[in-house]
Amino acid sequence: MTPFRLALRASTLAAAFASLPAHADEIAKGRALAERLCASCHMGQDQGEKKSANEIPGFQAVARRPDQTIEGIVAWLRSVPPMMPDHHLTQDEMSALADFIMSLRDAPQ
Repeated sequence: MTPFRLALRASTLAAAFASLPAHADEIAKGRALAERLCASCHMGQDQGEKKSANEIPGFQAVARRPDQTIEGIVAWLRSVPPMMPDHHLTQDEMSALADFIMSLRDAPQ
């Protein structure tokens, strides 16, 4: 590997690791927001995917949906779904909440 490629790879890795604390901070912000606004409906113990129109999915089930993304969650929140209360979330709050939800994807059930 050429010195240029080594330097480029090192730079890329350093940038990736530098963003980890910021991402962890966003997840923590999202968790706090979820605990304050969403826990009573979406964070029940052993709560899974909804099985009928009247059920509410748990956040881990939402995160594990096929093709789920942070952008998809933000778009859903931005649409102010009629079945949910309008918490008047800011874009930053929606992003932090989506980061938190997606962090649950690989968490043990």
